[in-house]
Amino acid sequence: MDNKKQRKGTQSKQDEGASLSHGAKVKRGQLNSVQHGNYGTGPAPFGYRRGGKGEAPLMIEPKEVEIVRMIFREYLRQRSTGRVVDMLNMQGITTRKGKKWSRQAIAIILENRTYRGRVKYGSVEAQGRHEPIIEPKVFYKANALKNKRSRRRRRLEREAAAAAKASAETEQVKNGN
Repeated sequence: MDNKKQRKGTQSKQDEGASLSHGAKVKRGQLNSVQHGNYGTGPAPFGYRRGGKGEAPLMIEPKEVEIVRMIFREYLRQRSTGRVVDMLNMQGITTRKGKKWSRQAIAIILENRTYRGRVKYGSVEAQGRHEPIIEPKVFYKANALKNKRSRRRRRLEREAAAAAKASAETEQVKNGN
């Protein structure tokens, strides 16, 4: 009986080691896949579908590709994710799941390097084996605008917080606190 328990304990330690080894193998496989230009795990980004046997890892989805291009074009023109959302929703253009667009969904598309032909896993980025939807110049221009607007928004938020704090301190002095 003790011998059985001892073997069972050893077996569970081996199983534990095997699962860690499996996780390491999965991570190594994903990294290797990206280094060879293959898109990682999960669903294909909007505008693409998973490629089948003998195709690139991602294939352009004709029904969605023009929407992706429109999102980039309109963001550069209107300079606002909210306005792009409003335009898409007013035109009755929905997401892949038939839902209305959100600012977050637009932001995710604008930041996704897959659209310019890149693949990424962790800190490793490589040229993908799929066809880009967006020219790198357009991608960088949209992201430069987005980052500029984000920095401006953060600066305005800091200034507003500082003004509110100063106002509260002035009010305390007036009230003798």
